[in-house]
Amino acid sequence: MSIGRPIVSHCRQSGIAVITALLVVALATMLVAGALADFQLDVRRTEAALFSEQAQLFALGAEAWATRILAEDAEDNDVDHPGEVWATDIPPLPIEGGTVDGFITDLQGRFNINNLITSDGATDPAAVAQFQRLLELLDLDQRWAAMAADWIDTDIDPNFPEGAEDVLYLGQTPAYRAANMPVTSATELMALVEMDQETFDILRPYIVALPPGTQLNVNTILPPVLAALSPELSLNDAIRIVEDRPEDGYRATSEVTDQLPAGFDAPLTVQSRYFRVLIRVNIGTVELTMYSLLQRQAADAIRPLLRSYGTD
Repeated sequence: MSIGRPIVSHCRQSGIAVITALLVVALATMLVAGALADFQLDVRRTEAALFSEQAQLFALGAEAWATRILAEDAEDNDVDHPGEVWATDIPPLPIEGGTVDGFITDLQGRFNINNLITSDGATDPAAVAQFQRLLELLDLDQRWAAMAADWIDTDIDPNFPEGAEDVLYLGQTPAYRAANMPVTSATELMALVEMDQETFDILRPYIVALPPGTQLNVNTILPPVLAALSPELSLNDAIRIVEDRPEDGYRATSEVTDQLPAGFDAPLTVQSRYFRVLIRVNIGTVELTMYSLLQRQAADAIRPLLRSYGTD
């Protein structure tokens, strides 16, 4: 028995050594696997950052292309209509590692929210009435018109009877104040009390935020927006006027005003200055959407006023 004890002890020591070696190998494997995972994650992050930077550069290049298209259009004629080159959607074009596509929209065919105020910052009752009619045509609550005007006008007195100023907004959670200045995006209307996403989604295609006093282009105006300009103009009449538009557009506003009710008074034009460029870039693992608001003062004077990514 005394001879066998050292053998047992040696076997135990050998077993412990094997187990220790296995634990060391397992630990080393885990450390290597973790390091490889971190390395791969770093590679993906770096790759995504490079793709994102490339996507932004391609988007800016597409914006420059859109600027050139609008410049050439201004050189060719003084009328803007949906039959022109700028109004043609860009099909997906191949770029290194992906595609880029987009389109240009004339924003002066929509109701300008900032027209709800006059040049001195006061509420414009006529514009509020027009916005009320637009809301009615869209089956939306007309109270949003007075509330939107209060959000933009410079005073702190609520419009009667359905206005909303700081007193109402300071009672919200969290509390906030009315802007009391022109908005830079129509999405700011989401700040109005009780304005929900469903309501805004219905209204959104028909409104825009441009500098106050911007005219409406009769060649790109949407029928509900046109019908809202006069209580004596029905939606059917507005649809007819839009559908009867010549292939090369109305050449003068008089061609439309002759078809409008007597006493019609709204700022109309046949040439636009404000356009939105939507650009989508797919490259590698990155999908980027850029919205760019362009102001065209002349063929050689086009500049971006606002850029946003992901949402306009």
